[in-house]
Amino acid sequence: MSSTTVTETSSSAPINYGKLRYVTANWNPKPITQPFGLPDVSEYDDERLVPIHDIRPLPTVDELPIAKEGTAQLLTHGFTAVKSPSSLHFSPYTAASWHDPDIVQKVYIAEVEDMLKRITGAKTVITEVLLMRGTPKRIAEAPAPPPEQPSKETPGETSANSATQPPAHLRDQTIFKLHFPNVIGFSPVFGGVPPAGKTHLDFTPTGARTHIRLFHPTLTAACAPVIAAEDRLHAAGLPLATHYASTPDAPRWAIYSVWRPLKPVKRDPLAFGDVRSFTKDDYVRIEVPAPTISGDGENKGMHIMDAYVCKGSDAHRWCYVSEQAPDEVLVLGLWDSDREGDSVAAGGAMHSSVELPGREGEEPRESLELRCVAIW
Repeated sequence: MSSTTVTETSSSAPINYGKLRYVTANWNPKPITQPFGLPDVSEYDDERLVPIHDIRPLPTVDELPIAKEGTAQLLTHGFTAVKSPSSLHFSPYTAASWHDPDIVQKVYIAEVEDMLKRITGAKTVITEVLLMRGTPKRIAEAPAPPPEQPSKETPGETSANSATQPPAHLRDQTIFKLHFPNVIGFSPVFGGVPPAGKTHLDFTPTGARTHIRLFHPTLTAACAPVIAAEDRLHAAGLPLATHYASTPDAPRWAIYSVWRPLKPVKRDPLAFGDVRSFTKDDYVRIEVPAPTISGDGENKGMHIMDAYVCKGSDAHRWCYVSEQAPDEVLVLGLWDSDREGDSVAAGGAMHSSVELPGREGEEPRESLELRCVAIW
């Protein structure tokens, strides 16, 4: 891949600059304890001010297949972005509707799954995670416990830091809920999850395969044809990386993140790396703890899911959508079985929130992310 020429997303695409964080070549990782966590920001010792390329103008979903050459596409860049308003933008819904996980699950999930089918051609799309990002609230602002009422621990919840562990009487309002789809960051008390200012990719190929087997029985059942095909190849001693995509009865499958801001993004936009500008040596595997959830929502324990962080390179080409609006949706590839032969990232795009110099005083961004598994 190091010899691949990267085509500009647009010959006239404006270039901004932003700060990104990488790990260094001699990085010595510390164990990660937070579910779906990343290394602490202090471990990202290589901070760089890098050019970030604006991928505007954005097509609609219908325009995407016939968009002009150089338009960001999943199969070439590892990401795409489209104009796609949601019905939640119109009456009878309000801005508060986006913060109601019941409404989001009832209305928005179906819209996203339909959009992904139209963009990718997948026959089945399963939403497994809803993640609200925003400004976390301080525990000191939370209401006091009811008088003379014993505290109760909620099973299966894990805190990233004991200093920020919520009081027991508020444990049912934490940011992490063991539902399917998994609901994260919708707490009315503690607010959303802050932007992740660390370059990363959620899955390695092994991590993606582990995830569909161990995360939740609903996901495992939906991926049964995939798992069966992989198990047959494994039993025959055939490497999945070189044989799965060309096996007739092995359905293609992929994992995507669908990212929508809830208001125009003035600071800390999401930056994403063109997959063609990364080489094998740039990726560093990490071990991330993830819950194994039972069908009735109980935490059955943690399993290890492989992910990637990244070493810096001047060859990397980073992109973003300038002042992304609520009717504009970014789709990031996280894994694609058809792309495993291309690179160790298998079509997954490195990404991170990016700090724009001079924008520190702007209103913090709010965004909603859905992670979806697609099967053809």
